[in-house]
Amino acid sequence: MHFKSSVFILAIISISMFVQKVNGQTLYSYIDENGIQVFTNVAPVDEVWNLKVTGSNSPPTQSTPENQLDAFNSIIEKYASHYELPPSLIRSIIETESGFNPRAVSPKGAQGLMQLMPETAERLGVSNSFDPEQNIHGGVKYFRFLMDIFDGDIELSLAAYNAGENLVKRLGRVPSIKETREYVRSVKRLYDKSEFRTQSQKNSSQTYRYLDESGVLHLTNIPPLR
Repeated sequence: MHFKSSVFILAIISISMFVQKVNGQTLYSYIDENGIQVFTNVAPVDEVWNLKVTGSNSPPTQSTPENQLDAFNSIIEKYASHYELPPSLIRSIIETESGFNPRAVSPKGAQGLMQLMPETAERLGVSNSFDPEQNIHGGVKYFRFLMDIFDGDIELSLAAYNAGENLVKRLGRVPSIKETREYVRSVKRLYDKSEFRTQSQKNSSQTYRYLDESGVLHLTNIPPLR
Protein backbone atom coordinates (compact mmCIF):
# COMPACT_ATOMS: atom_id res chain seq x y z
CA MET A 1 0.00 0.00 0.00
CA HIS A 2 2.87 2.38 0.89
CA PHE A 3 4.56 1.61 -2.46
CA LYS A 4 1.36 2.29 -4.44
CA SER A 5 0.83 5.57 -2.57
CA SER A 6 4.39 6.65 -3.38
CA VAL A 7 3.92 5.84 -7.06
CA PHE A 8 0.68 7.83 -7.09
CA ILE A 9 2.36 10.83 -5.45
CA LEU A 10 5.24 10.66 -7.95
CA ALA A 11 2.74 10.56 -10.82
CA ILE A 12 0.97 13.67 -9.49
CA ILE A 13 4.32 15.47 -9.13
CA SER A 14 5.33 14.48 -12.65
CA ILE A 15 2.03 15.72 -14.09
CA SER A 16 2.37 18.97 -12.12
CA MET A 17 5.90 19.50 -13.47
CA PHE A 18 4.67 18.77 -17.00
CA VAL A 19 1.84 21.30 -16.67
CA GLN A 20 4.32 23.93 -15.44
CA LYS A 21 6.66 23.12 -18.33
CA VAL A 22 3.94 23.65 -20.95
CA ASN A 23 2.50 26.67 -19.14
CA GLY A 24 1.12 29.04 -21.75
CA GLN A 25 0.53 26.20 -24.21
CA THR A 26 -2.47 23.98 -24.78
CA LEU A 27 -2.44 20.77 -22.72
CA TYR A 28 -4.48 17.77 -23.86
CA SER A 29 -5.57 15.07 -21.44
CA TYR A 30 -7.33 11.92 -22.64
CA ILE A 31 -7.54 8.14 -22.34
CA ASP A 32 -6.02 6.26 -25.29
CA GLU A 33 -7.17 2.99 -26.87
CA ASN A 34 -5.22 1.01 -24.25
CA GLY A 35 -7.00 2.72 -21.37
CA ILE A 36 -3.92 4.77 -20.44
CA GLN A 37 -4.30 8.39 -19.29
CA VAL A 38 -2.25 10.62 -21.58
CA PHE A 39 -1.03 14.18 -20.93
CA THR A 40 0.49 15.96 -23.93
CA ASN A 41 0.77 19.33 -25.70
CA VAL A 42 0.10 17.64 -29.07
CA ALA A 43 -3.53 17.38 -30.19
CA PRO A 44 -4.72 13.77 -30.74
CA VAL A 45 -5.28 12.73 -34.35
CA ASP A 46 -7.49 9.68 -33.77
CA GLU A 47 -10.69 9.50 -31.79
CA VAL A 48 -10.03 9.44 -28.02
CA TRP A 49 -12.13 9.22 -24.89
CA ASN A 50 -12.59 11.83 -22.16
CA LEU A 51 -10.67 14.58 -23.99
CA LYS A 52 -9.91 17.58 -21.79
CA VAL A 53 -8.10 20.71 -22.96
CA THR A 54 -6.48 23.35 -20.75
CA GLY A 55 -4.31 26.36 -21.45
CA SER A 56 -4.22 28.65 -24.44
CA ASN A 57 -5.93 27.66 -27.64
CA SER A 58 -4.40 30.51 -29.65
CA PRO A 59 -3.19 29.59 -33.13
CA PRO A 60 0.59 29.20 -33.56
CA THR A 61 2.48 32.44 -34.03
CA GLN A 62 3.94 31.27 -37.33
CA SER A 63 1.79 31.94 -40.37
CA THR A 64 0.08 29.16 -42.28
CA PRO A 65 2.12 28.25 -45.40
CA GLU A 66 0.80 29.85 -48.59
CA ASN A 67 0.35 26.49 -50.34
CA GLN A 68 -1.71 25.24 -47.39
CA LEU A 69 -3.92 28.34 -47.50
CA ASP A 70 -4.41 27.76 -51.24
CA ALA A 71 -5.50 24.19 -50.49
CA PHE A 72 -7.95 25.44 -47.84
CA ASN A 73 -9.35 28.01 -50.26
CA SER A 74 -10.03 25.39 -52.92
CA ILE A 75 -11.91 23.27 -50.36
CA ILE A 76 -13.84 26.33 -49.14
CA GLU A 77 -14.82 27.28 -52.69
CA LYS A 78 -15.92 23.71 -53.39
CA TYR A 79 -18.27 23.32 -50.43
CA ALA A 80 -19.43 26.95 -50.28
CA SER A 81 -20.58 26.56 -53.88
CA HIS A 82 -22.25 23.22 -53.12
CA TYR A 83 -24.20 24.61 -50.14
CA GLU A 84 -24.79 28.02 -51.77
CA LEU A 85 -22.92 30.11 -49.21
CA PRO A 86 -20.45 32.98 -49.79
CA PRO A 87 -16.87 31.62 -49.67
CA SER A 88 -15.74 34.84 -47.97
CA LEU A 89 -18.21 34.18 -45.13
CA ILE A 90 -16.79 30.69 -44.58
CA ARG A 91 -13.24 32.08 -44.63
CA SER A 92 -14.28 34.68 -42.05
CA ILE A 93 -15.71 31.95 -39.79
CA ILE A 94 -12.53 29.88 -40.08
CA GLU A 95 -10.28 32.87 -39.38
CA THR A 96 -12.29 33.70 -36.26
CA GLU A 97 -12.63 30.09 -35.09
CA SER A 98 -9.10 28.77 -35.57
CA GLY A 99 -6.91 31.32 -37.34
CA PHE A 100 -6.62 28.73 -40.16
CA ASN A 101 -4.91 26.28 -37.79
CA PRO A 102 -6.16 22.77 -38.73
CA ARG A 103 -4.84 21.37 -35.42
CA ALA A 104 -6.62 23.91 -33.20
CA VAL A 105 -8.50 22.56 -30.16
CA SER A 106 -10.53 24.85 -27.89
CA PRO A 107 -10.72 24.52 -24.08
CA LYS A 108 -14.23 23.09 -24.60
CA GLY A 109 -12.93 20.42 -27.00
CA ALA A 110 -13.95 21.91 -30.37
CA GLN A 111 -11.55 20.76 -33.06
CA GLY A 112 -10.03 21.76 -36.38
CA LEU A 113 -10.44 24.66 -38.78
CA MET A 114 -14.15 25.23 -38.14
CA GLN A 115 -13.97 24.11 -34.50
CA LEU A 116 -16.47 21.27 -34.57
CA MET A 117 -17.51 19.78 -31.25
CA PRO A 118 -17.11 15.97 -31.27
CA GLU A 119 -20.87 15.34 -31.01
CA THR A 120 -21.58 17.81 -33.82
CA ALA A 121 -18.88 16.25 -35.98
CA GLU A 122 -20.38 12.81 -35.42
CA ARG A 123 -23.82 14.12 -36.37
CA LEU A 124 -22.38 15.54 -39.59
CA GLY A 125 -20.53 12.35 -40.51
CA VAL A 126 -17.07 13.80 -39.83
CA SER A 127 -14.78 11.00 -38.65
CA ASN A 128 -11.61 13.12 -38.33
CA SER A 129 -12.05 16.79 -37.44
CA PHE A 130 -8.34 17.43 -37.97
CA ASP A 131 -8.65 16.57 -41.65
CA PRO A 132 -9.17 19.96 -43.39
CA GLU A 133 -11.53 18.66 -46.09
CA GLN A 134 -13.74 16.72 -43.66
CA ASN A 135 -13.78 19.62 -41.20
CA ILE A 136 -14.63 22.29 -43.76
CA HIS A 137 -17.26 20.06 -45.39
CA GLY A 138 -18.89 19.39 -42.02
CA GLY A 139 -18.69 23.02 -40.90
CA VAL A 140 -20.15 24.43 -44.11
CA LYS A 141 -22.90 21.79 -44.11
CA TYR A 142 -23.76 22.71 -40.51
CA PHE A 143 -23.78 26.44 -41.22
CA ARG A 144 -26.09 25.86 -44.20
CA PHE A 145 -28.42 24.00 -41.83
CA LEU A 146 -28.35 26.96 -39.42
CA MET A 147 -29.00 29.46 -42.21
CA ASP A 148 -32.04 27.40 -43.26
CA ILE A 149 -33.59 27.19 -39.79
CA PHE A 150 -32.95 30.90 -39.12
CA ASP A 151 -34.36 32.00 -42.51
CA GLY A 152 -31.04 33.26 -43.86
CA ASP A 153 -30.31 35.54 -40.89
CA ILE A 154 -26.50 35.61 -40.73
CA GLU A 155 -26.29 37.08 -37.21
CA LEU A 156 -28.59 34.44 -35.69
CA SER A 157 -26.85 31.66 -37.62
CA LEU A 158 -23.43 32.82 -36.39
CA ALA A 159 -24.74 33.08 -32.83
CA ALA A 160 -26.11 29.54 -33.11
CA TYR A 161 -22.79 28.28 -34.48
CA ASN A 162 -21.09 29.68 -31.39
CA ALA A 163 -23.65 29.23 -28.61
CA GLY A 164 -25.83 26.38 -29.91
CA GLU A 165 -28.89 26.32 -32.13
CA ASN A 166 -31.34 25.42 -29.33
CA LEU A 167 -30.46 28.46 -27.21
CA VAL A 168 -30.80 30.87 -30.14
CA LYS A 169 -34.07 29.25 -31.26
CA ARG A 170 -35.49 29.60 -27.76
CA LEU A 171 -34.45 33.26 -27.42
CA GLY A 172 -35.10 34.30 -31.01
CA ARG A 173 -32.10 36.65 -30.85
CA VAL A 174 -28.35 36.75 -30.29
CA PRO A 175 -27.80 35.64 -26.66
CA SER A 176 -26.47 38.20 -24.18
CA ILE A 177 -23.25 36.24 -23.86
CA LYS A 178 -20.09 38.33 -24.25
CA GLU A 179 -18.19 35.61 -26.11
CA THR A 180 -21.07 35.06 -28.57
CA ARG A 181 -21.65 38.75 -29.24
CA GLU A 182 -17.92 39.32 -29.82
CA TYR A 183 -17.82 36.25 -32.07
CA VAL A 184 -20.69 37.52 -34.24
CA ARG A 185 -19.10 40.97 -34.49
CA SER A 186 -15.70 39.51 -35.38
CA VAL A 187 -17.00 37.27 -38.18
CA LYS A 188 -19.23 40.01 -39.61
CA ARG A 189 -16.39 42.52 -39.55
CA LEU A 190 -14.10 40.15 -41.47
CA TYR A 191 -16.90 39.24 -43.87
CA ASP A 192 -17.86 42.87 -44.56
CA LYS A 193 -14.20 43.78 -45.08
CA SER A 194 -13.74 40.87 -47.48
CA GLU A 195 -16.88 41.74 -49.44
CA PHE A 196 -15.83 45.40 -49.68
CA ARG A 197 -12.39 44.38 -50.96
CA THR A 198 -13.92 42.00 -53.51
CA GLN A 199 -16.33 44.67 -54.74
CA SER A 200 -13.50 47.22 -54.99
CA GLN A 201 -11.45 44.77 -57.06
CA LYS A 202 -14.41 44.19 -59.37
CA ASN A 203 -14.93 47.91 -59.81
CA SER A 204 -11.24 48.57 -60.46
CA SER A 205 -11.08 45.84 -63.09
CA GLN A 206 -14.09 47.16 -65.02
CA THR A 207 -13.36 49.68 -67.78
CA TYR A 208 -15.85 52.27 -68.98
CA ARG A 209 -15.58 53.85 -72.44
CA TYR A 210 -17.45 57.01 -73.29
CA LEU A 211 -17.27 60.18 -75.39
CA ASP A 212 -17.49 63.46 -73.56
CA GLU A 213 -19.32 66.54 -74.85
CA SER A 214 -16.24 67.52 -76.85
CA GLY A 215 -16.15 64.15 -78.61
CA VAL A 216 -13.07 62.92 -76.68
CA LEU A 217 -12.93 59.18 -75.91
CA HIS A 218 -12.35 58.36 -72.23
CA LEU A 219 -11.27 55.03 -70.69
CA THR A 220 -11.82 54.81 -66.91
CA ASN A 221 -12.74 52.45 -64.09
CA ILE A 222 -15.20 55.02 -62.69
CA PRO A 223 -18.72 54.81 -64.14
CA PRO A 224 -19.75 58.05 -65.83
CA LEU A 225 -22.51 60.15 -64.29
CA ARG A 226 -25.77 59.97 -66.24
